[in-house]
Formats: sequence, structure tokens, C-alpha cells
Amino acid sequence: KMRRSSSEGSLLQREKQNQPKVKKLGGSKFCLNLSMKLGGLGPDYETIKEKKEKMKLQKEYSRQIKEYNMKNITVLQRLPAKPPVSVARQKALEYAKSIPRPRTFLARPEQEVKEALPQAPAAPSLPKIPSLESLWSRHEKEKEAVAAFEALHIL
Repeated sequence: KMRRSSSEGSLLQREKQNQPKVKKLGGSKFCLNLSMKLGGLGPDYETIKEKKEKMKLQKEYSRQIKEYNMKNITVLQRLPAKPPVSVARQKALEYAKSIPRPRTFLARPEQEVKEALPQAPAAPSLPKIPSLESLWSRHEKEKEAVAAFEALHIL
């Protein structure tokens, strides 16, 4: 509504009404991608070539990175070439080498072995071997004792 008392204000308002209204495109609905090119008929060879070139560059870059990494890995593996610290196993093997081995006797012919058996050693520290007859009689006595226990159903 216009006020009749102010003539200047009414003139300004009429000028504003006569001017065409400008629509603002600030909203997210009206945001347009002006660089977008609408597709035509058939394939777009330019974009295909660009994508191929991009893929080639990516593959070349990945190959260079792979080679660089392989060189660095081999260098890192060669660096720790320090003399190995002697481990417990190495110490044990060295100790085992220092121990003298027992002497092995060569096998004698059978005749010499038979001759050596009847001769008893003269060492007093060896216990006397009981005769076969005494062992046999002891076996028989123990056999009778076991039979007696079985008869009494103790065993």
C-alpha cells in the first residue's frame, strides 16, 4: 500500500513495480552444471581416448612405483649382513665337536670270541654269577609257591 503523504516514496515504489523481477538461482534445485555436454548420437570418441590415456598413465605410474619398491626392498635385505650371533644351537654344536668320540672296536672273528669267553677276568669287583642249577631249583620252588596261592584263591 502506498502512503499518500509522501510523494517521493510513492515514485520510488512505482519505479520498482515497473522493473521486471529478477529470479535468483541460489537454491540447490537450480544449480546447473554448465560444463556438462549432452550426449549425441553414437559413441563419444574423445572421452574414450581421454580415458585410455588416463589408464595408460596410471599403469605406467604403478609400474614405476613397483620397480622403485622392488629396488628398495632388495637394498634393505642386503644391509643386515652382520655376522650371525652364536645361538644356543651353534654353541651346542661347537661343544659337541670338542668332546672326544668313543672308540669303536672292530668285530673280531668268531674263533677269537669263543676263545675269549672261557677266560674269566681276574677283577674281584665283578659279582659271582650263580650256577644254572641253583637258578633252576629256585624257579621250581617259586612255581610251587604260586600254585599253592592259586589253590587257596589268594591270587
